[in-house]
Amino acid sequence: MQKVVVLNRDKDHYEMPTLLGIKILKFIKEYISKNDIPPTRDEICRYVKHKHNGGITYAINKLIKSGNLVKKGATRNLWPVE
Repeated sequence: MQKVVVLNRDKDHYEMPTLLGIKILKFIKEYISKNDIPPTRDEICRYVKHKHNGGITYAINKLIKSGNLVKKGATRNLWPVE
């Protein structure tokens, strides 16, 4: 099992990731290690077995705010921060 490191980059705007967010982060890291590109949001939804994108979007936004993910590019743009 991989450790999830929660980075505190800005103490004033720090947010703790949700449990769903941690699961998503682990999936993104595993997916990138196998495919060299991040998964799409649909692939993330299927992995966590969510039918709606709202909870996924919320969890991803918290991961971005906590400094665990960054957006790069237009599609397949969620990259973990190491």
